[in-house]
Amino acid sequence: MEDIHRKEQNETSAENTAKNEKKQNAGKKQPPAKQVQKGAKPPKKKSFLSLVNWKWVVTAFLSSLVISIILSLLSAEVLSVVHIIAAVLILLAFVALGIVFDIIGLAVATANEKPFHSMAAQKIKAGKTGIALIKKADQVSSFCNDVIGDICGVVSGSAAATVAVRLAMTMGVDSLWVNLILCGLVSAITVGGKAIGKALGLNYSVEIVTLVAKIISIFSRGPKKNKNKAKNKKDTKEPKEENADKSI
Repeated sequence: MEDIHRKEQNETSAENTAKNEKKQNAGKKQPPAKQVQKGAKPPKKKSFLSLVNWKWVVTAFLSSLVISIILSLLSAEVLSVVHIIAAVLILLAFVALGIVFDIIGLAVATANEKPFHSMAAQKIKAGKTGIALIKKADQVSSFCNDVIGDICGVVSGSAAATVAVRLAMTMGVDSLWVNLILCGLVSAITVGGKAIGKALGLNYSVEIVTLVAKIISIFSRGPKKNKNKAKNKKDTKEPKEENADKSI
């Protein structure tokens, strides 16, 4: 009987505590229900005009115009004067130049920055140059692939026509067939060379960018050290050393 009486007392006390808690909670102000957050507005898409680097477009346009005019004049004047073998070698040089710059442009666009950061940490000048090239990969690849590559393609085509005319005159053959064969060979060598260059540029991008950075760093001058600042540092160090001797 005592156990039953104790159970009834525990049940009544639990009911009383539950009622008291309900009253207290009813007296308090309940926090307002959380407002459903509206979905964040999607970022506005940039317009096509804002994505284009117009300064670089103008620079590339003017530089390609000037370079193509100069190379076309030089090739027309030189190829008509030099020996036929030298003319063929100049033609092949234009083709090779376009292939080399195509490889450089692809290598810069696909290279990783980490090896160049380690080189820069070791105070190797080529490391900083390589980082600068990779950070401006869009401009470097555009200059190498589009400006130099396309100009070399156009100039090599006109040079091939000039060389074909000279070959036809020396051999006494119709210039049409010589022009067709020579232009076909030039285009085939260019396409095949660029196909090989694509594989080199993708698989050896770090090595190619390192080589280009080393070549550029040879011709680029380092920052000049201010001799006055060095002297001031030495002057400030000397009195500190004298004070330390006096204290001893």
